[in-house]
Amino acid sequence: MFVRTLSLFVLFASSSVAALAGQVEVTGVHLCCGACTTAVAKALSEVEGVSNVTSDRETKTIRYTAADDTAAAVGIEALATAGFHGTAKHDDKAADFPASGAKEGAKASRIKISNVHLCCAACVKAADAAVRKVDGVSNVTADRDASSLEITGDNVSVESVVAALNGAGFHATVEQ
Repeated sequence: MFVRTLSLFVLFASSSVAALAGQVEVTGVHLCCGACTTAVAKALSEVEGVSNVTSDRETKTIRYTAADDTAAAVGIEALATAGFHGTAKHDDKAADFPASGAKEGAKASRIKISNVHLCCAACVKAADAAVRKVDGVSNVTADRDASSLEITGDNVSVESVVAALNGAGFHATVEQ
């Protein structure tokens, strides 16, 4: 009887844990090459509770299974740290990427952005093109090794630069 009760308890506990697990989907991510998908896999491989990672370059979508809400959130933070951004949801709930640090209404003549995934020339070209659409931007300098961009111009909206990068699938952290 004890063994049967223990077996039922283990079965119940296992099914309860599985019920907490959920799917995370991030759409609109810049995924132009194999190095991008490799970077996604590497970033998420280090997150406890994250499994079944896939990234689809054609649909610009990352998917993974999260053991719980904490693993889902830590996975999104890991993607942001690796320079990826998109629209995220955990099961049917919206999930937020970390804030960029852009101050509301801030304008500048020089903006330094870090945590931008720039693994190849196509990444650099896409990030550059996104930022150059922002009013007042005159120059964009990319540093692939540092995963950063320096934007210069006249009275450039910091929030608009971040929004342009995020919209192109790149995460952005404003350096203060």
